[in-house]
Amino acid sequence: MMRIPRNQGPGMKRNSDMSGPRSQKRIRTGGGDDPALRLLIPSKVAGSIIGKGGKNISRLRSDYNAVVQVPDCSGPERVVSISADYETAVKIVEQIVPCLDEFFSSGKGEVDIRLLVHQSLAGCVIGKGGSKVKELREKTSAKIKIFGNCCPQSTDRVVSIVGSPEVAVNGLKEIIDLLKETPPKGYSEPYDPQNFDEEYADDYGGFGIPGSGGGGGGGGARGPVWEPPPPRGGFPPPPPPSFRANIPPPALPRFSRDSGPPDSTQVTIPKDLAGAIIGKGGSRIRRVRSESGAEITIDEPLPGSNDRVITIKGSPEQIQLAQYLLQQSVRESQSRY
Repeated sequence: MMRIPRNQGPGMKRNSDMSGPRSQKRIRTGGGDDPALRLLIPSKVAGSIIGKGGKNISRLRSDYNAVVQVPDCSGPERVVSISADYETAVKIVEQIVPCLDEFFSSGKGEVDIRLLVHQSLAGCVIGKGGSKVKELREKTSAKIKIFGNCCPQSTDRVVSIVGSPEVAVNGLKEIIDLLKETPPKGYSEPYDPQNFDEEYADDYGGFGIPGSGGGGGGGGARGPVWEPPPPRGGFPPPPPPSFRANIPPPALPRFSRDSGPPDSTQVTIPKDLAGAIIGKGGSRIRRVRSESGAEITIDEPLPGSNDRVITIKGSPEQIQLAQYLLQQSVRESQSRY
């Protein structure tokens, strides 16, 4: 069942002791007036980052003259927010990585850095036809994945960077290089972990409750893998037009708003799902084009890639409806098996 976000905008909560000096140059990975580098972390590692009596986080703030925040949350995940210049923020992440290493202990020596970015910036990381993310993977040797769904009730997307601590941090540097000079576009609602949704944790790259089967928490380092959701016995109608502007599009494997004009969106899917979307003789994709009024093109996969990129052009309402209909096509196909 697709959920409609509540009409609320809590944004990022700030602890009362989070004031401090702010650097002039900021990393533009989010929206709003105070952009910062933000990482999604399991709540279990928050204590190590903060330290007893706040000792560790106070040291980070003092040593690096930065604002580092880990707002409290009763759920299984939290957000680390770092307001600093690029080089300083990366150095702080390097200090945080050993805490993640403890959580993702698997014998492989890998960590999973999960960067939060505004949905309008995901296209910068994906690139045309998936070319940029493929280049980043080859250049850094990191396993890089851009999750398709926004975090609950937000405009944030998760970019997962998996590898040894050195490889993962290097991958983070390369991604920030792409994003730091690009302002986010459109409506912005930073993710608040208080809105954690266990049912969709796997879809947006969240950390599920250990033992529940949801999310990526607890079991050692692993690259996030999209799996088709089980059929839910029907699909609700698309939200009315008045709601669409503030609701993340219906779930598709790794959809993203392109970094170009606001009337263009990229959808990245595993190539074995292309048949479900195209349909026999192209019947399904023609229906989606007709009903949504959007222009839809499907690229061939790049050599060595298992992904295909769909580009959707049109008004925000046309794009929203097209994404819904594409998702519906996938679920209709899955329900037959």
